[in-house]
Amino acid sequence: MTPSEKIAAIRRRRAAVKASGRRLPRRKKPPRQIYPHGLEREYERAVLRVTEPFFESVRQLIERDLPAIVATRDEALRTDAAYGEMIGETIGAVRINVARRVTEASGAEVSESFARRVAEFNRTQVDRQFSTVLGIAALRQERWLEDKLSAFVTGNVELIKDITEKGASDVSKLLMARVEAGDSNRTIAKAVRERLEITKRRAQFIARDQVAKLNGKLTELRQKEAGVEAYIWRAVKDGATRASHLQNDGKRFRWDSPPATGHPGEDYQCRCTAEPVLDEFIEAPVSQAA
Repeated sequence: MTPSEKIAAIRRRRAAVKASGRRLPRRKKPPRQIYPHGLEREYERAVLRVTEPFFESVRQLIERDLPAIVATRDEALRTDAAYGEMIGETIGAVRINVARRVTEASGAEVSESFARRVAEFNRTQVDRQFSTVLGIAALRQERWLEDKLSAFVTGNVELIKDITEKGASDVSKLLMARVEAGDSNRTIAKAVRERLEITKRRAQFIARDQVAKLNGKLTELRQKEAGVEAYIWRAVKDGATRASHLQNDGKRFRWDSPPATGHPGEDYQCRCTAEPVLDEFIEAPVSQAA
């Protein structure tokens, strides 16, 4: 069905409801779509749980292997002791341990669970907007949903893997640079811990960004499948919102003609939402009465 055919179908269903004697809503503006902040925070914690073996392995490296590496470095000032090889072997052991414990299966399990929870949360929000204004549910079959959720899982498994792989690479480079610079064991340990915090923040950022992107894309797909062609941009306005997204707030955009920022949810960690424009779904008599 084309958008115009879907709009006509909604109007016919509303006319049938009205003819049956049931009152239709008089509200023309949809309620604001609630952003899944709770699921975002839960997914952050879940991603950190899945990647914890990496952080644990590096912490063990600091306690168990770093003193020996530094001692070998100091000894190498007088001999040919190869502390570089020790660093390589230590990071190699970290990688092996992480590969054994941070598996595709563990990443897929947590990603799929949250993909479905975000999808259900989003469906509730989109349906609430339609029913509040139109008094009936949107026309959707969502044959695309499983493919979309599967793509989310595949992408997130790769991102989780990248968190640990990049983290190991960063620690390896840091160790080599600091050991070669002659830093003390204590100074190097502190630098490694600070690097772990950076990796942790990156993992949290990825988790938040992925929830935002999925939520935004599901809103777009569900609105478009229902026949919605335009939306009103709604920004969060909490101090973390980009200036360009604040400029979009309250403005009307079409799904087939995105603004320079992209649609809500497309930009990094964008928590803005798209309020559906439903005027065309309401037949003239109902609009006038409203």
